[in-house]
Amino acid sequence: MEDVSEQGIRAFISAVVMHGGRAERLTTSRRNPVRVWAVDGSSCVVRVRSKAAGDWKARRQDESLASDDTGSLYWVFVDLGKSEPDFFMVSSEEMAADIKGEVDLWVQESPLRTRTGHHAIAVGRVQHGHNKWAALGLNAEADPELAEEARSASSHRIGKVVRRAGTKRVAAVEEVIDLRLRVVADFDGYRLSARFDPTSTRLEIVQGPMEGRRFEDPTEAASAVATHISGDVEVLDGWDFWELDTPERQPIRTLR
Repeated sequence: MEDVSEQGIRAFISAVVMHGGRAERLTTSRRNPVRVWAVDGSSCVVRVRSKAAGDWKARRQDESLASDDTGSLYWVFVDLGKSEPDFFMVSSEEMAADIKGEVDLWVQESPLRTRTGHHAIAVGRVQHGHNKWAALGLNAEADPELAEEARSASSHRIGKVVRRAGTKRVAAVEEVIDLRLRVVADFDGYRLSARFDPTSTRLEIVQGPMEGRRFEDPTEAASAVATHISGDVEVLDGWDFWELDTPERQPIRTLR
């Protein structure tokens, strides 16, 4: 099963291809950054937020550009709740100012509140960025030929397309997209990131102690990494230890 954030990123990368550019997911941050190459070959980093229903999720700390470790120029909001994904592009500077204004009002209601935690973003706040592909240096309209190429891509791969030059055909290069779920855990001051396959139950640690190690199930992984960190024998329930890397941070037990 693919989570909403993964679906949104895949949908956005496919849409970039349709609009004459190319895109590549970055793994340097937990904020879902994607580098987008425009029609003219220039590039920028965007943060992708996805939803299937309700509001998009951000953090109150996003009121400050200093909290953005991706160096993004834009946020892209993906709405998967329709028959076809919908996209909204808003500059990072504008989003920071918007969130700050909302948080200011929220704190004024109760001065004891702190400027941390989850922050909901309703569609009305980003509606003006609907399909602003030109902001990313892409064609305003989708190319039917490129759209067909993107739709016919494998469910486990997505075409990374080099921009069109004159009337020449576009060259496509396949880039493997990791469809395993992103999961995280906190233990003894360490933040652990991993990839989890709910079908096979295998889990690979991709960031933190024991990075690169693969395990047959979440419990084996949790016990091994906790033992490694603490120096004592630890036996943990991995289905509660590992949580989905989403704002809700639900334990992966909810997938069973």
